[in-house]
Amino acid sequence: MDGNVEKFGADYDSDELEAAQGTGTDQKIKKSSPWTWILQMVITFAAALLFCAFVAQPAYVVGDSMQNTFHNNDFVFIWKLGYQPQRGDVVIPNSKNALQENLIKRVIAVGGDHIVVSNGTVTLNGKKLTEAYIKEQQWNGANVDLTVPQGQVFLMGDNRNNSADSRVIGPVKCADVLGKVALRVYPFNQFSTF
Repeated sequence: MDGNVEKFGADYDSDELEAAQGTGTDQKIKKSSPWTWILQMVITFAAALLFCAFVAQPAYVVGDSMQNTFHNNDFVFIWKLGYQPQRGDVVIPNSKNALQENLIKRVIAVGGDHIVVSNGTVTLNGKKLTEAYIKEQQWNGANVDLTVPQGQVFLMGDNRNNSADSRVIGPVKCADVLGKVALRVYPFNQFSTF
């Protein structure tokens, strides 16, 4: 009988101890949980802001000037960290241009390049460019003959018949280029890297 009492008492004490420990832990979680959650949210938000400001920024394509490469409402990420414009890259310059808009265009020429745009052809440093990416092989627009100033780029849309680009606004300063389009996320069936 005494053995049963001792056993019952031991079980009872053990259960009571577990319940007390559980309650104490729950109280600590309840007390620190809101502050922990808020701190995690603040850190996550700050990290996301820093990531978008200095590394990669999400953006929507607006307009048809880059068809058939990009379409209106495509969702893309712009790579910014350490980026220097290169020929062939698709970039997004900021709104410090004659159109006062963030544009999406392809880098055709960089500082020091001599570019001639005439009768629907582009000649770069004396050689005619082969441009498989343009929407229509027959296109027109303003003629250009210039050497791109150092620290600037000459930009054109892939949809040459429907693009306000460096033929209209002139070369763009490299410092005004936000970054290179590196990733298309949406539409999902056209997910791709650039």
